[in-house]
Amino acid sequence: MSNHTWITPEEIAQRKKLKKRALYISFPILTGAISALVTVLASQL
Repeated sequence: MSNHTWITPEEIAQRKKLKKRALYISFPILTGAISALVTVLASQL
């Protein structure tokens, strides 16, 4: 019935690795965006 929705342990590990990689990529981008925002706000004061 629900065989197509079953996730293998390999798929779970792959998804965890993908999430970790996405976190590592988005973290510097987010940090840069926050520092840019702070710089803009500071220059307007």
